[in-house]
Amino acid sequence: RGQAALQQVVEQLGDAGKDRVELIQIDVTSDESVKNAVEAVKAEHGDSEPLFGLVNNAGGSSESPRSIVDLNTYGLRRVCEAFLPLIQKEKGRIVQISSGAAPMFVAKCNEKIQAFLVNKNVTWPEIEATVITPFIKISEDASLDDEQKAAALADIGLSSGGMGAYGMSKACVNAYTLELAKRYPTLLVNSCSPGFIETDLTRPWAEKSGKKPDEMGMLPVEKGTVAANYLMMGDLEGDIGGYESGRYYGSDGKWSPFHKYRSPGDPAYDGNFP
Repeated sequence: RGQAALQQVVEQLGDAGKDRVELIQIDVTSDESVKNAVEAVKAEHGDSEPLFGLVNNAGGSSESPRSIVDLNTYGLRRVCEAFLPLIQKEKGRIVQISSGAAPMFVAKCNEKIQAFLVNKNVTWPEIEATVITPFIKISEDASLDDEQKAAALADIGLSSGGMGAYGMSKACVNAYTLELAKRYPTLLVNSCSPGFIETDLTRPWAEKSGKKPDEMGMLPVEKGTVAANYLMMGDLEGDIGGYESGRYYGSDGKWSPFHKYRSPGDPAYDGNFP
């Protein structure tokens, strides 16, 4: 599948792009696989900051909240931490692929959790202890039914809504982006939503509803690259007045809030909270 995608890209770019695209197999849930991918890049390009940036995309859903978080949050973080030493330290870039489900989830949490998840000083251990660990513990408690789980989550300020574990996993990606931006102030680190794109993740929803993807508002895959491409290649500091690293952008490439959903085409976020 990866090789087929690579071949398609090469065919579209022609001979000029043949040597500009490489395929590296990677399982983001495996420490060994990620380590091997890093070593492959170093073997081919050296270990002296050979990368301009990293577009970090790990997204999927399942019946298990733990599996969702292992892929969407821990997988993304595993890749990011492993490749950080290879990214140029001055103005290098990291783009974390999040989701519109993230602010939807945060909006359903209480004000204390909302404030926690938009705090520029948040740390990864705090994210785990405050959100990930208790969410999974309650979700996996076999003694509780769905209504009791929702109530238990609400008691600690969390929510089973906002696409549940998927929204939570992506909200934690955004919080990790804040932490990363503070830890590496010379990098341009941001997260973004690709939008409602027709993928293996979303296509089953259309099939279940008996509708075509476009009838549900799903966009083609190329439309999902708008924000990521801009955050990786655009003149962020020149284009965006008062630019700061550690922000979340909508699928239209506009600054968006962590704590509430902003529709593509709406005015950019003004920074006010709540």
